[in-house]
Amino acid sequence: MEIDCMKSSIVQRNEKANETENKNNSFSSAQLHGVLHMYSGNGDASYAENSTRQRHVFHVLQPLFQEAIEKLTFPKEGPLRIADLGCATGLNTISDMDFVVSTLTNLCNGTVVRDFQAFFSDLPSNDFNGLFSLLDRCNLPYFVAGVPGSFYNVLFPHSSIHVCYSIMALHWISQVPEAVLQKDSPLYNRGRVWINRGEQEVVDMYSKQSQKDLTAFLKCRAEEMATGGVLFLCLMGRPDTSPPSQQVSVEGEFCGQDFEDAWDDLVMEGIISADLRDSFNLPWYFPNAIEVREAVEKSGAFEIERLEVCEGVPSMSEKEFEQWVKEPNMFAKMKANLVKSFVGSLVEAHIGIEHSEMFFQRFEQRAAALLHSSPPSRFATCTVASLIRK
Repeated sequence: MEIDCMKSSIVQRNEKANETENKNNSFSSAQLHGVLHMYSGNGDASYAENSTRQRHVFHVLQPLFQEAIEKLTFPKEGPLRIADLGCATGLNTISDMDFVVSTLTNLCNGTVVRDFQAFFSDLPSNDFNGLFSLLDRCNLPYFVAGVPGSFYNVLFPHSSIHVCYSIMALHWISQVPEAVLQKDSPLYNRGRVWINRGEQEVVDMYSKQSQKDLTAFLKCRAEEMATGGVLFLCLMGRPDTSPPSQQVSVEGEFCGQDFEDAWDDLVMEGIISADLRDSFNLPWYFPNAIEVREAVEKSGAFEIERLEVCEGVPSMSEKEFEQWVKEPNMFAKMKANLVKSFVGSLVEAHIGIEHSEMFFQRFEQRAAALLHSSPPSRFATCTVASLIRK
């Protein structure tokens, strides 16, 4: 009798999984821009509460950005226009723009009274309401506009932008390569949800997509930026010596083995099908400096002032890190919230809110178990580029 009840329970769960799969099977890369967003609000899993690591990385790399801004050819008249591409929401967004405007103000040396126009741009699904609410409470020395849209498209009038930057956003590719999502394709990413340690053929497809996207991104910026304008890019990257299949060097970092295992747990428990897991793929690619240089040179529109991979960039202080990894359960909860803040919207869109909650519970458990066998790192690897519009 007990065995029959177990079988009945598994059958019911599989039926629910099939229902979920049928509902969500239409979710593909074509819909990515409609659902992708950083978690809004101020909850435990919100991006606003889980972006201190990004803030720390940017703070370390600020001198490189300042060097780039100092290369700007100032327009003879009119306002200075600044664009933040992939702005997300939260205090990071405001502090980044404040830094740019403050740097430009100092460069003016008080001899010219300048108006600054700041454009905050991200996908339409971004929490612009939350961002505008924060901006409304600040005494801003610049005029503000929100620009919804993909930075793989043209967003601004011709030759209108003087300083453009994208911080920790450009490693999001425009779509997961279609062949990777097709079950009957030899490139189907079976049994995996990302390319880290993946099959070479699948990795190559991601690499081609990234190169196509970087080329499109630079082509659009070439249209929008004034001659002598500055384009600064900081994105998740990897060393030039690391193959594309090694997207991260630390297995417990970001969406590593614990992330993969959490998906497997849902499949093994009959909550979702293997096909539903396999049809989810993270739209990330971490390029090295060689790949970015190839795209820049192909565009022919920018002069390279600086292009390098910055390894060992601290994303938190040593004291904070020691506190972070001190207790496995607390660490796992914080890591689950961190990952949920930037990929939770995609997981929910793919398997539904209820199953997404189950997924992050499993992820939390896996992260706690993995802590000591594959400890995380407090250091990030970033590809940084300072470009001048010719």
